[in-house]
Order: sequence, then C-alpha cells, then structure tokens
Amino acid sequence: MARSRTTAFVCVLFMAPLVALFVSACSGTGRERTLIRSYFLAARLNDRPTLNNIAMVAFPREEGTVSTFSIDNVQEEQSRPLRLKELNAALMEMQETEDDFTAEMLTYQEENFEAINRVLASERDDEDVASRDVEVQEAWTDWRSRTMEHAKMVSGARVALDTEQNAASLSMFDPNNPLELTEYDGELITKDVSITANFELDGNESERSMVITLQKAVLIGADGTTIEGNWVIAKVS
Repeated sequence: MARSRTTAFVCVLFMAPLVALFVSACSGTGRERTLIRSYFLAARLNDRPTLNNIAMVAFPREEGTVSTFSIDNVQEEQSRPLRLKELNAALMEMQETEDDFTAEMLTYQEENFEAINRVLASERDDEDVASRDVEVQEAWTDWRSRTMEHAKMVSGARVALDTEQNAASLSMFDPNNPLELTEYDGELITKDVSITANFELDGNESERSMVITLQKAVLIGADGTTIEGNWVIAKVS
C-alpha cells in the first residue's frame, strides 16, 4: 500500500511540470485561446468540416503543425460599418440601368438589323463599310462600347457586395436560422492576437511568432434588434 502511494506521488511530481507547461503554453483569454486551439487541432487532423466552420483561411500544412502555443498579446477590437444594404442597393440600381440600356440597344438593333449585319460582315472581312452604313457603324460601335462599360460596372458592384457578404457570412452562419444579410445594417469587428507557436515538421521542432486575426459580424435589424455572430479566424500571418 505504501509503495502504491509512493508511486502515485512520484507520478504526480513527474506529470505536474508537463501539465504546468501545457497550461502555460495555452494561456491567454478564454475565447481567443479556445478558437485558436480548435483551429490548430483541426489543421493538425486535417478536419476540413471544422476548419470550414471556424476559419476563412486554411492553415498551410507544408509549414508543419502547431503542437502548442502561447498568447502574447490581444489587440483592442477594431470595427467598421458593414455596407451590405448600401452595396446591394447599388448593385440593384446598376442592374436596372443595364436592363434599360439593353432594351434601348435591342430596339436600335431591330430598327437597323440589315445595316448592322452588313457592318459586321465588313468588319469580319476587314473591309471598309459602304458609305450608307458609316453612321450605323459608328452608332453600333458606341452601343458595343457602352455595353462593356455597363457589364464592368455591374460586375464591379457584384464583386463589392460578394466581398462584403463573405466578410460576414461565416460569422453569421446558422443552418437553423439562415439570414438574408443584405437586409441588415451592422458592423464588422476584428482583433489581432499575437502568439508564439511551436511547430513540428518532419521530426523537427521550431518556434515562431504569428498574428491571428479574429473577426465577427454584428447585424442590426430594421427594428433595432442586434444579432451577434461568432468569432472566426479571418487571417493567419
């Protein structure tokens, strides 16, 4: 019995430094530590479903895996307005303008169908158009140029809206309560967490300083109701 107690006591003395090291290596504020630890663990296990739920960026596996880390500093939160409503309204307006323009262009095309075909044939054969079709060629060139301008404007507006939605969508993702993000105002909150990480790669260990950028969206409904999203990992550098 005495031997058993002695063995247990020795084991506790042996394990205590390891436990203390683990706790120290993962010290920091609770929410940041839990999220970052889940991220590194999922990356280590190549657990893509978990990574897709908590991070907007993949961890570069070619750099190795993180065994332990310590949080050195958590920066103050920064926020900016989310422009979901504004960018959606801008896209809809540009699409309506493009639709009106396309309708006018089709009307012109129908009214000058034969002349436009002659112009296109001459351009295809690299020939000068007949004098009677010069005015139509100039007009049709202008129509085509403006078509490209409208397409670029709509595409740019769509990219801007998609980028803004992507910034908020993962934080607000809830399969049981999907939201139409463009119906909300709100803000995007970010904070940088500086860490020291212990890497393992091909049997070798190294230590590296890293900055993990966390991000979450906060939406405000038309009735003033606030919906707070989850913190997710937006950037690893």
